[in-house]
Amino acid sequence: MTIDDISVLPDVPQAGTAASDVYTFALRSDWVDTRRCARELGISEADAAEAIEDLVRLRLLHLVHGCTYAYVAVNPLTASLQLLAVHDEALQQRQNELERLRQQMHSLLPLYRANIVDEDRPPHVQRVEDPRAAGGILSRVTAGAEQEILLSLPAEDPWEEPAAPGSGPWPRYAGSRPGLLRVLLPEAARFDVRLRERAEALHTHGGEVRTAASSPAWLLVVDAEVAVVPIGEGPGLSVVREPSVVAALWRTLDSAWGEARPFDGSYDHDSARSASTLIDESIERMLLNGLEDKVIARRLDISLRTCQRRIADLMDALGARTRLQAGYVLGRRARTRERRAAA
Repeated sequence: MTIDDISVLPDVPQAGTAASDVYTFALRSDWVDTRRCARELGISEADAAEAIEDLVRLRLLHLVHGCTYAYVAVNPLTASLQLLAVHDEALQQRQNELERLRQQMHSLLPLYRANIVDEDRPPHVQRVEDPRAAGGILSRVTAGAEQEILLSLPAEDPWEEPAAPGSGPWPRYAGSRPGLLRVLLPEAARFDVRLRERAEALHTHGGEVRTAASSPAWLLVVDAEVAVVPIGEGPGLSVVREPSVVAALWRTLDSAWGEARPFDGSYDHDSARSASTLIDESIERMLLNGLEDKVIARRLDISLRTCQRRIADLMDALGARTRLQAGYVLGRRARTRERRAAA
């Protein structure tokens, strides 16, 4: 059976269809044929015959040995193996061939870098404003990673793409070796089921995830040689290769990584309480510095409504009616802690 053969197979029987009713009847019977199905299910023999034909093509029914008209039901797992085994093997072989070709191509990178002439080198800063081209740039930059891919990522990723089956977590950034990827997420990611699942998957692939109460904005650094940053509020990005700038961005991101908490995707009440406490402490510090609600929400990568609710809860706990009162109480607490630490 070829790929084209698979594409013209009938639909897998769904509840309420004649094929589903016939398959259910076959599971409950020693055998079925067109007449029995028509009689017991109250359908025409033409509909019964068509349903049986579809089920046979899907390998969900097969003829009783030595018989030309009676059928028995087949386990769906067995049927799928009969249908797809040859294609699974071909797909695996194709994936192996693609991986071997990719590794062979990557082996030419040292030769390329050693011999490319200066005027052909990419510019120190390459600005890409087209979103589709920007997505391609991200894939190319990470595909050449040899040591590490360090990524600071908000909960809502502006460059997220639909993941292909089996592609692993964060496929746009992971390159060909997910184990090189380190992802820094906001502390609030510990409450996000989708991000917890991705963190767990990346941990399984050998990568790392950490969370920080106030992480840097979206930023990607590859091998401490190339950095990618967004273009202001627009849809594009800039690829930076100037060594001094890339080094500064890498130090900023690596420093934030060193202060962040490891996260393997697991969730428990103690971890949740700890994350919530860190978020509240960050809100307190930013309130003391006079930051507005929307600025605090943006820095913590939480919604404005969530931020305002937390601020309201904090003010209630402090017994403060205004932000000015809250700032005064928090400042007095901070001074008391400083005096105790100096004593």
